[in-house]
Amino acid sequence: MRTLARLVLPGRLVAILVCAAPGAHAQLLTNGGFEQGPVIPLQQAVQAVAPGNTALTGWTVTAGAVTIVTDNYWSPKVGARSLALCSSGPGSIEQAFGTAVGASYRLTFWQSGEPFSSPTIKHLRVQAGPAQQEFTFDNTEAWHWDMGWELRSLEFTATSTSTVIRFTSLDASPWGPAIDDAAVELLSMAVPPTAPHLALAPIAPDPVRTESRIAFTLPSAAHARIALHDVQGREVAELAAGEFAAGAHEVRLAPRALRAGAGLHFVSVVSGGERVVRRCILLP
Repeated sequence: MRTLARLVLPGRLVAILVCAAPGAHAQLLTNGGFEQGPVIPLQQAVQAVAPGNTALTGWTVTAGAVTIVTDNYWSPKVGARSLALCSSGPGSIEQAFGTAVGASYRLTFWQSGEPFSSPTIKHLRVQAGPAQQEFTFDNTEAWHWDMGWELRSLEFTATSTSTVIRFTSLDASPWGPAIDDAAVELLSMAVPPTAPHLALAPIAPDPVRTESRIAFTLPSAAHARIALHDVQGREVAELAAGEFAAGAHEVRLAPRALRAGAGLHFVSVVSGGERVVRRCILLP
């Protein structure tokens, strides 16, 4: 979606094309909290899902069965369900979703493990496109009513228009790692490594609560100045200024550190007589 907006900057009126970044606000994963799936009777509390079974909405079970666990067995991080990545042995799930080549993303999820079981240390492998990382969880302090969920994250850059997220238990046991509330957020859109003109990617994530990334490209080595403006065009803060090499660059936008107010704002990049502006929403 595109809209034409006008921004008054000191000494001139600049017309800008505001482009909504696809997926910047959307939940990119389907059923990341594992709430959607088969109906599980109250007296049953858990249900295994076999490899190849698509009963767990949005996910494909591979390389071993997994178990949907309701709050009648242990306390999930959110909602009424979470997922144990073991049934009779180690299991795995995966999901493919659309991505923009060259864009940066962050996968977040919560990890725990079956209380009072062995091995005490639960081992989990997570793959997100080209990125892979292994995580552990110590269940020593975990109880069924207090699972001690721990937040994990993995950042990756998309190399294809479709990216696969995969969670795999590395424990050869019926009692392995558990996960809940998986989500993927867009960090920054791709900007070309070289460009004939000054280029500025959409601010992402947007709206901005704690921190966002400003990605821009210079056609040649030059002085550049990046600034934040309020809706009246008044400069709120200088984010960066100096000599930059030709190519892609990133600058961080942290509204709270700048003490910028909430609401509609604009980011401008000025270099070599060119000015590019993008809009963003700052949250309180």
